[in-house]
Amino acid sequence: MTEYMPIMMDLSGMRVLLVGGGKIAGRKASQLLAAGAELTVISPEIGEEVRALKQDAALNWIAREAQTDDVENYRIVYAASGDEQLNERIAEAARRGGALVNVSSRARSGNFIHPAVLRRGRLIVAASTSGAGPSAASALIRELDERFGNEYETYAEFLYMMRQTIRASVSEPEVRHRLMRKLAETDILDHIRQDTFVPWSESQMAEWIETEREE
Repeated sequence: MTEYMPIMMDLSGMRVLLVGGGKIAGRKASQLLAAGAELTVISPEIGEEVRALKQDAALNWIAREAQTDDVENYRIVYAASGDEQLNERIAEAARRGGALVNVSSRARSGNFIHPAVLRRGRLIVAASTSGAGPSAASALIRELDERFGNEYETYAEFLYMMRQTIRASVSEPEVRHRLMRKLAETDILDHIRQDTFVPWSESQMAEWIETEREE
């Protein structure tokens, strides 16, 4: 069994190659562009979703069948065509070149897979069965969707703002860590759920930091 390492990656400005233009490729293209990737699609034809993204000038489309040397100079490659043999050739070439490669038709042919994802603003919850059953992971995410309501979006944004303020005003790493632990122990989330939370002002944040750092 492959032991996958879950990571969160910043794709802003990263050159990514997507081989394929159908529905699967369309979903991946939309996600990659949302993450800020510099995306090139190679496929003789493209479906409606990819075409709409192309019309928005969000991606570069090369209208031909992909070749193995197309993977050069790309750090991430997606093999998502309807041709499984082509996907295998592209994946093999990408791995040889040291790229990260995802294969839609056969997960183990690549070296990374995508989990099912639930997003609540800055909060991202991911679930994976390590390729054993993607539909089961999706079902789990649907359950979690009921568990994690919109209050987590507000809560995650609050934690982000507090972390930025703490980083700007506290120089000692150990004090920063202690303050963030204390913040996680507050009843802010309960107040958000009860609709009684009022966003803190800069002065309130500073006051809380000064009070809690002394303890």
